[in-house]
This record gives sequence, C-alpha cells and structure tokens, in this order.
Amino acid sequence: MTNEFGKEFGNEGDQAWELLRANDPANSASVPDLAAIRASVLAESNKVVTISKRSWLAPVAVAASVALFVGGGAGYTIAAQSSSDSWFVYSPISAPERSSAVGAQDQKLSLAGDFAGWGGRAYLEAGSDISNTSGVQVGYTFDASDVDRKAQLEVIANTFLVDGKITGSKTDGYFVGDKSYTKAVAQISGSSWDLSQLVTWNYIDSSVNPSYCGGDIPMYDTKSSSSAGVSGVDVATAEPGATSKPMPAPSECETPGGNFPTDESALALAKEKFIALGFNSESASWSVSDNGGTWGYGTELAGVYKLVTAEVSIDGIASNQFWTMTVGPDNKILSANGFFAKFVPTAEYKIVGARTAIERSQNGLWVNLASQEVFKDGMVYPGDLTIGGNSLAVARNQVGQPILDAGVYRVTISKVETSLISWYLNDGSIILLPAYLLSESDSEDSRQWLQLAIADEYVDFN
Repeated sequence: MTNEFGKEFGNEGDQAWELLRANDPANSASVPDLAAIRASVLAESNKVVTISKRSWLAPVAVAASVALFVGGGAGYTIAAQSSSDSWFVYSPISAPERSSAVGAQDQKLSLAGDFAGWGGRAYLEAGSDISNTSGVQVGYTFDASDVDRKAQLEVIANTFLVDGKITGSKTDGYFVGDKSYTKAVAQISGSSWDLSQLVTWNYIDSSVNPSYCGGDIPMYDTKSSSSAGVSGVDVATAEPGATSKPMPAPSECETPGGNFPTDESALALAKEKFIALGFNSESASWSVSDNGGTWGYGTELAGVYKLVTAEVSIDGIASNQFWTMTVGPDNKILSANGFFAKFVPTAEYKIVGARTAIERSQNGLWVNLASQEVFKDGMVYPGDLTIGGNSLAVARNQVGQPILDAGVYRVTISKVETSLISWYLNDGSIILLPAYLLSESDSEDSRQWLQLAIADEYVDFN
C-alpha cells in the first residue's frame, strides 16, 4: 500500500510523510475508545440541520418561521433563514429595474438589516391622518402549470426576431439566440426554478446595449435628505441635523445617433410586443421613465433610453408584479422581461389597520418581516460607508461632544394604499399577501415601502 506521494508507508526517505506521522496525535495517545468516539460522532451528527436547496430564496432574512393559515387549517409557511449569513434576492416580480436575468437568481445583494446596505435604516412613523381601520383581504398564489415553455419561447423569439435553435428542457428552462451573448438572446425559466408557478421570461440584445459612460457611479440619493456617503458637508463641524446636496452625476457620454424614443413611441412599442405575447394590457398600470442614467448619461440625455413598466393589477389592486422593456434610439429594444401565470385567490385574511401595521414594523418581533422599500427608476441610494470603516471625521455637537450615528432615519408616512407584497414560502413557492403601500408624501417621486397587513394570528414567532 502506498501513500498519496507514491511511496510505501514507512519509507524513511519521505520527509513530508515522516513529519505527518511525527505529529500524529495518536502517537502520544492511549488505545482509542472507538465506542466512545462513535457515540460522540453520532451525537453531533444529530445536530446537523438539513438545508433546503431553495431556502436562500427568502426575500428578507427571516429568523422566525411565519405560518400563514388559510381557511380550515391549511397553511403556508414563510421561509426561515438565519440573518447572520443571509442573501437578499430581488426578482423581476418585485423590482423591475433589477430583472435583467430570468428569475434574477444571480442578482444578489448582501445586506444587513432593513436598509443598512444603502446607508441607514428607515424608522417608519404614522402621520396624524393615518387610519387604523381593520378588515379582511384575500391573498393570491400563482399557477403556470399549463404553460408550454418551449412554445412560449418560440412566440417570444418570433416577436423579438431572435435567430437560432431553441435548446434546453422543461426542468432547466429554454434558451434561444447567440450563445456568446453578443447579439440577441431570449430565455424562459424551468420548473426547477419556478416550480411551474411563475414562469419568467427574458430578452436582451447586447449588440444595442451601450457601455456605461459616466465614470465612477455616483453615490448619492436624489430622493431623500439622507446625507450618508454624500460629500458637500463638513461632518466634523456640521450642526446636528444638517444635510447636504447631492453631487451632480458625472457625464462624459457621447450623444448616440439615431432618432431618440419619446414616451409615446416607447409605450406604443412595448404594448405592441407584449400584446403579441398574450399580455392583457387593460389590467396593467403603464408608466414610462427616462433610463439614460442607467448608462451614465446626465439629465440632458437621460431620455435617450426609455424604461416602460407595466404593473399588473389584480381586482384593481396593484400586485407589484411587472413586465418591463427598455427602448433606445431608432426604437431598438435593449431588453424586456415578464412572466406567465394565473393568479389564484386564497381565503380571506384578517388585516390590521394601517397605523398598527406601521407601528408593528418597529416591533422587535417583526424586524425579520421588515418593510420592503419600493425601488424606483432614477433613484440612486448612498452606499453605507460604515462598512469597512468611515474615513470621515466624527460629528460633534456645539460643545464638542461626539455624536453617535445610529444609522437610522425617521420617516413620517402620510399616505397609505391597499396593496400586495410577494413572499417566498419554505417550499420555494410564492404567495402575494395583503399589504399596505406606504408613502412619505403624495408626490410621484415619494419614497415608498410595502408593509405586511396580515393579522398577528397568522404569524408564528416560536
């Protein structure tokens, strides 16, 4: 018998082998108690927790299991996961501007807490006019079991003029287009990812996608007074509560050629393509925004690219499920994505009043079911400079005492709307739950959060 170095055991010429033997703890030990060792190993093995292959899908770090009981004892359980090593997943069903990949399973941001990764945690407080009326509301699950994935991808390829042979399988999903990804491609998800529940599709044409041309990505917030990570204020001498103005975004971008899209032309093109895929345009809320900032263009050229968003409504309630399309000069489509599914209503849930839901968001028992901020096109959030150390001087008050930064900013909610929020369950499936859409103000660019509205009786904190 030989060791891994190709030498026989006991060969005195092999220094590595001799050192390994010399440092073997067994050389100085008595005869090992094999029964005791075996018992110890078995005892430790019983402590191993089986990890579900889909447990990382939870959109937030959930340390508590939440049982959602529907009707006569049937229930759904929200995925549980340790907050110490969690990943946040932003899928196209809840964040259209982050949905360039099917299912967005590779678009992960490691965040700590509700908002810490963006520079501070929002502390939501109810304004004086916020109602606290309770009631009932249904939730929804998805069903796409009757979707022929390959046939749907053929329709997508024909609609977006993608050349190539369709490859893949029902389990892994299907692909068509340039395998080098330098030209147009289209994809549709497989049952191993979507569980035949929410079949997502994606189109992208890298040949018409511009390169980012704005230099370093600006770390500033255009929509709030948060000054984390923003220059323009002397932190060492600033008075408490002082805020800074955001830095202007750098722009060294050449003006693209061709006819620039208008809101109307981009919207018409998106409706044409989506309707060709069977999308019900009447049940959606459509919006168009300038998307040039994504590629580094300043405000003067932001309209070179348009982002069209179609938010699906269910029984008149915003579902926070989207189809999106990005359009560039000469009506060239840079990317598009959406989903195929039926919405299946659950039994009614009792819901708490909006004021209670807001107050509950700051309750320690609910921190793992945190409010989800609604990320909007054009909103750039500050990086958290406290990670890895903060090079800025310590802020001090008027008498020179250091001021501790709690990483919290207080937000007064002044507007509440009935909505739905998506959650991944323990089996990897998705459910839409009753929620409130909370707005800081009535303006269109107000920061917003989605907060669970279900009553405490559907939650198991044990």
